[in-house]
Amino acid sequence: MQVSANINAITNISTAQEVAANNIANINTDGFKASTVVQGTDKVTISQAARAAAQNANGEELSTTDAAQDMVTMEINETSLNANVKAIQTQDEMNKALMGLNDPKGG
Repeated sequence: MQVSANINAITNISTAQEVAANNIANINTDGFKASTVVQGTDKVTISQAARAAAQNANGEELSTTDAAQDMVTMEINETSLNANVKAIQTQDEMNKALMGLNDPKGG
């Protein structure tokens, strides 16, 4: 069994997590344009969100970060990461069982 699909998923989840964390870290940065992660085939890319920037009383653009959406994204990422790690662990356990490495007698 191969774990390459799980490794690719974990890499993509990591990128998505970094983007969401960066958006949240810059929520109070005037003029900050929040990024989103776009899934294409088996790889994600980062693109600028097409959100309209709000303005403060001085007419300056505010951050376009949607904290609620980014927090939900981070929770989804964590769940997806755990599922992929568990799949890799299960594949490892199956390989060991098939090779007889889990024999309690050491055989």
